[in-house]
Amino acid sequence: MTMILILCTLLFLISTLLLLSIGDIHLGFGQVISVLLGTSQDYTANFVVWQLRLPNLLAALITGGALAVSGLILQVTTHNPLADSSILGINAGASLGAVILTAISLSNDLLPVAALIGALISCGLVKLANRNGSPIQVLLGGVALTAIMNGLILILELRLNQFSFDKALIWLSGSFWNLDLGYLMINGLASLLLLLLVMALLPTLGTLTLGETMARGIGVNVKRGQQWLLLVAVGLATVAVAVGGAMSFVGLMAPNIAKRLVGERVNLLLPVSWLLGTSLMMLADVVANNAFGKVALPVGLIVAVVTMPYFIIQLFSWQREA
Repeated sequence: MTMILILCTLLFLISTLLLLSIGDIHLGFGQVISVLLGTSQDYTANFVVWQLRLPNLLAALITGGALAVSGLILQVTTHNPLADSSILGINAGASLGAVILTAISLSNDLLPVAALIGALISCGLVKLANRNGSPIQVLLGGVALTAIMNGLILILELRLNQFSFDKALIWLSGSFWNLDLGYLMINGLASLLLLLLVMALLPTLGTLTLGETMARGIGVNVKRGQQWLLLVAVGLATVAVAVGGAMSFVGLMAPNIAKRLVGERVNLLLPVSWLLGTSLMMLADVVANNAFGKVALPVGLIVAVVTMPYFIIQLFSWQREA
């Protein structure tokens, strides 16, 4: 298991170096490492790494890590291996909140708040529709809610002026739409605080992997633990959506691959999920910005192309097991 963690860390480091190296101005790994260590005297290399590519790196770390950990929490608390913030309607609710903010022309500084309100409303509606705790009912409820939210988003988009419509479209396509370092630092700090809260709740998360009956048997307040974990998952998804727009299925793919690699032990599952989620997002950013010449595609499009087949495979696998 230690070897798996080392390999995932190595993948993370290689993905980081690729993101910082590849672009219109190509840098060698040695140049990038020298810049990061503060020993480089190359002005161009320093400018490219710190000014041009570091914001993309921070955005990928925030978005990929937050979605992966959020997906892990949702899968454990709902006992559904297909749970993910994009499938359960949380991302769609956050997106709707952001589009409403755009429609009424308020400051983008309030976007994380609007996204959080939308995500909480979506989460509450899914829980309200699923009082019996059925995994398939959670899934169907989330899919139905996502469809409704996306319909409302489309209606609002048609009423926007050209400037607001273009801004909303870029955001909804899954782009790192705001690479201002101040904005990224605020959301990065929020993500870090939420991850620290997950670490504090790690014992509860670990007992929930054993099942609710077993968790109650060892004295865990299951309902309260689930509520806290669900709030943290919604918060992480909101931070990810605020930075990266409407990204899909990262929270499904990363935890499921992590489970295949390290099993159900959350002390390994959590870091491996985070490493896989961030690595996936960084590699998607590299492909989106460099694989199609001068045309930069939305990162969310590349992520969807990679993760959608995995979702379909997981869906058929889950049906056979059920």
